[in-house]
Amino acid sequence: MKVLLVKGLARLCSLVHPRWAPALASPLAALLWLFARRLRTVSLCNLELCFPELSADARRRIARAAMVHYVRNVFETGMSWYWSLPRLQALFLPAVGEEHLRAAKATGRGVILLSPHIGSWELISITRAADFDGPVLYKPGDDPAINAAMLEKRQRIYVPLVPANRQGLKVVLESLKAGKTIGALPDQEPREGEGVFAPFFGVAALTGVMVPRLAARVDAPVVFCVCLRMPRGRYQIRFLPLGDAIRSLDLQEAAAELNRGVEQCIALDPAQYLWAYKRFRARPPGEPPVYR
Repeated sequence: MKVLLVKGLARLCSLVHPRWAPALASPLAALLWLFARRLRTVSLCNLELCFPELSADARRRIARAAMVHYVRNVFETGMSWYWSLPRLQALFLPAVGEEHLRAAKATGRGVILLSPHIGSWELISITRAADFDGPVLYKPGDDPAINAAMLEKRQRIYVPLVPANRQGLKVVLESLKAGKTIGALPDQEPREGEGVFAPFFGVAALTGVMVPRLAARVDAPVVFCVCLRMPRGRYQIRFLPLGDAIRSLDLQEAAAELNRGVEQCIALDPAQYLWAYKRFRARPPGEPPVYR
């Protein structure tokens, strides 16, 4: 029953064209701002930690704009599940920074393509499926039926998904050794024991070391890929390179480089980042929690 409800909601959201999405998302975001206290307080807390130099009013404006983008992500789930590939690709402006991806692939080594939670990350593996000849890592949810539905819809454009567990990482490592391009999300908080604390906008954040370890293991170049929402219902892919420090055997240094890359992606349009995510939930020993 639950999976039917999710599919029905996604089908309904697929009717929302991106040209209409801002007008429809704004009142829904206003309701979330009023009644979804956790989303509001987490967003404001994250922005205060990451942008202390901004005024409270400026941070509040970013948080409210981010809530509109939060709703638009829900609409775009329907698009990613049900729109045809030509219909989706017709919404995209020419990509920026593709030379960074071409240069990475020209090395002949495996390439790690990272997509943080900014803009419409759900559309990347579908509209840029040709860039991936290896799998994309994902974090499974708790409901097996919804996981199955999600996999079915996300893999409909030929990009295989593998879970971010030991078995999935084995598949990803084999793909990188074969010179293929794989995808991953770089800004989720890892489980305890699977990360190190590294600065994120100057604040210690528990940061996953999976990407640095994979990159160092096969000497793989790492490139960020962001799908930004543009005016008049259009989208644009931006590619950003990452420095060699991501392959450092010093995991602290590599994790700091990873977070620096995420910061560069956020700088493209801070309001499009998922500020409602509890990025600083884990704290270094002796530090108090930041979310109250």
